[in-house]
Amino acid sequence: MLPRQNRHVLLALAALALCAGAGVAWAATARERSLAVYPQQHVPLRFDHAQHLAAGADCATCHDAARKSQSAKDLNLPGHEECETCHDIEAGRKGKPTDPPSNCNTCHPGFDPTVRKEPAKLNMPAANLKFSHQLHVDKKAECSVCHGEMTEVKLATRNQLPKMATCFKCHDGNVASNTCATCHPTEPSGRIRIAFDSGLLRPMQGNPLGLDHGPRYEFNHAARATSDRLTCMQCHSESYCQTCHDGMQKPLSIHPNDYITLHPVQARAGTPRCESCHRTQSFCAACHERVGVGMDADRTLRARNQKVHPDYAAWVEILGPQHHGIAASRDLGSCISCHREESCMSCHSELSPRRQINPHPAGFAQSCKKLASANDRACLKCHSSDSLAAKGCR
Repeated sequence: MLPRQNRHVLLALAALALCAGAGVAWAATARERSLAVYPQQHVPLRFDHAQHLAAGADCATCHDAARKSQSAKDLNLPGHEECETCHDIEAGRKGKPTDPPSNCNTCHPGFDPTVRKEPAKLNMPAANLKFSHQLHVDKKAECSVCHGEMTEVKLATRNQLPKMATCFKCHDGNVASNTCATCHPTEPSGRIRIAFDSGLLRPMQGNPLGLDHGPRYEFNHAARATSDRLTCMQCHSESYCQTCHDGMQKPLSIHPNDYITLHPVQARAGTPRCESCHRTQSFCAACHERVGVGMDADRTLRARNQKVHPDYAAWVEILGPQHHGIAASRDLGSCISCHREESCMSCHSELSPRRQINPHPAGFAQSCKKLASANDRACLKCHSSDSLAAKGCR
């Protein structure tokens, strides 16, 4: 068996592999960039931005196409045409000495044209953004504002692409629009698209809006959703919320482990708003019946080592502080989590073959005719039409 330390390392590596395989692509810290915005790249090149800038080149020397680019899908990288301004590529291919160096291996490490015709393929997927370089150039925005100072950068990667905090320096709602749809692609419904082949778009730690959708966000999102619902609705629809809040099916992460054992205490204290997700009569009562709690549960399932109610005499026969009628008048919600309307009617309805106990308080007869004339649907639960007519209520 592996030592404990090694087992922990293997478990951690397995967890990382599982996350990668599942496409978990949101960034965890403010230093990272979301794969849902900037997909992973493969740049098999050798290049030194600092060296070229020191030699007198500027951004437009190699990236002049960016001045007219109006889409994030444009690959505004220099080709041989731009490189040949300084590098004699043709002489380099023939093996002639050049200054600066111009053979293929200068930029394509390990590439030998005598062995294969093409160098390793460059893969730089387009950013999942709506962006126009031309618009920003026309607004006199400097390249370094978005891409940072390149004087100490060798090969530029997705780490030199701007983050939302950088964009918000201008997109503050005054200088430029700060609505999400300004830069982020939208669905036909108008909401922000959050699912991409490269990952799932989720706000990360340190984002300017303070919306860190980290691992615990499902437990503390309610306050933000209540105070800033319009921001949430730019990405999420009501149906998205109902996937957890529909009262029929919930993700396992909503409640802690072994919550089925813990929930009676919280339910009685009213700590959680159970009714916001669960229907008492269809969810609670049905579950309680299946586990043997409630009058309608199978007798073989009922627990024999615990009691829900006091002794039968105090609970049913003797009118006092422990009588079920007093308990029901104080907290009917607790009763209906196990008992249905039919449970009460088995004793309190004149239609029942069992004994009939009048549930109404003293003096109720003086007002029952008025109540029945206004709406006798409740009366018909326990009384027949002929009975109401005989009582003068119809």
